Amino acid sequence: MNKKLIVLIKVMCICFLGNGAYGKSEIKEWEKKACSDLYGSIGLFTHLSDEKWKEKNEKKAAFYASVAANYAIIFETVCKDK
Repeated sequence: MNKKLIVLIKVMCICFLGNGAYGKSEIKEWEKKACSDLYGSIGLFTHLSDEKWKEKNEKKAAFYASVAANYAIIFETVCKDK
């Protein structure tokens, strides 16, 4: 896996787990760069899904497509105005 992708996934996990683990209800706006990185990840996973469909690897294609869809929902929720 690409090192940038691994770092991005780790950062996303820290962001999500860090906010929920302490039970805070504080909502902070995402920075423009975080939204931009998330948007790039959606494109990356969509591209990977397309490649795997072409290779007839349906299991990985479906996985990448679901990740892209989940990221798109997050993007629409927190970044739609940026």
